[in-house]
Amino acid sequence: LRVTYYLAMFSESQMRKPEKQRKSVNTFLSLSSDVDFDTLKAQVLQKICEKLAPKTLAYENYSIEWTIPRIQTAAMSLSSSADYKFLIDHALKQKNPSANVVITSHMCSKKGNPSDDGGHDSADGDSEKSDGSDSDNQPVKKKSKKEKKAKGFVETPLNKNINAKIQNLQNRWMCSKPGCSSDHCFVHPEHPEHFPLGHEHLSVWAAAWNKDPTLADLDTPPNHHKFNTLPSKNNAAVSPLLSRRLAERNQVTSGPTSPVINFNIPPELFNSFRPATQAADVRGPTMDNAHPPVTQDQMLLLPPGAQHGAELTLDEFCAKYTLSDGVRTKLHENGYTGTETITFIVISELKEMGFKHGEIAAMKAAVKRWSK
Repeated sequence: LRVTYYLAMFSESQMRKPEKQRKSVNTFLSLSSDVDFDTLKAQVLQKICEKLAPKTLAYENYSIEWTIPRIQTAAMSLSSSADYKFLIDHALKQKNPSANVVITSHMCSKKGNPSDDGGHDSADGDSEKSDGSDSDNQPVKKKSKKEKKAKGFVETPLNKNINAKIQNLQNRWMCSKPGCSSDHCFVHPEHPEHFPLGHEHLSVWAAAWNKDPTLADLDTPPNHHKFNTLPSKNNAAVSPLLSRRLAERNQVTSGPTSPVINFNIPPELFNSFRPATQAADVRGPTMDNAHPPVTQDQMLLLPPGAQHGAELTLDEFCAKYTLSDGVRTKLHENGYTGTETITFIVISELKEMGFKHGEIAAMKAAVKRWSK
């Protein structure tokens, strides 16, 4: 069997950049699973030479780690024959054996030494002189601006956690598919289509994962409108309550398209053609058989005559109108995803979902504020 290695290589000049600004050079390598570790090292060094063109080429000058989607998601080192054997054992568990390999150049140990910086820059053959912030040719004015910007930025524990999770997601969903326009793609286990992951997708995913692992994790994206076009969303289960409301809405919209003309004729006009006794008999039942008044429980949350406000997701709606986590959880469990479906809720249905009186009042106030 042959194993395909998807290589993502970072030169030293890229490693000097902030983590979110680094760009990798991607390629692939296909080898038989029977080759020894030395052969793999030689092939990897050949790819490094072709793509990075370093002045000095040595396997020890690079940190090489590998992962396998859904089998080995934590990064593992590839520095010995034992590491290589462990990789092969896991790769052969797949129908099409493959592995993602990340190759990073070691940073110089003394960043303050200009001669060391020059040596490492030439070793990677990178012409991006703007990245060498410690070079002697770098203007003092630009260097001081960068230092002031770095000193003014304070990274909080929350940012550290989210940034770490973003890095984990990038490593987990690195895309090496030839011709793909994105560096990172989500691929559902049951659907082969690639879903490109931009910075906003990764930020939303990491924030939801950091807030509550039950909302999202390394392999499961959050229930957010940015992920509504995922192939798996088309087969997602919908609660019976939401299905009923959507069916009612579809019945209304799918009615006849021909115009309907209504004529309002006063009952007095018909009574003039009936005997007085018959008119009296007809007039009485007409008043008695009027439509019964609509009770409070049968009313929609949206006030009569009100217009819809801006389209919001469930999280945005609850946050904007300060609804409690309990309210958001009950709506989420019953399949409501935003204002598009919330407007069809009947007050009696809130009681069926276990809403308390105060929560029902909060929902009424929120929908009233949202509507125009």
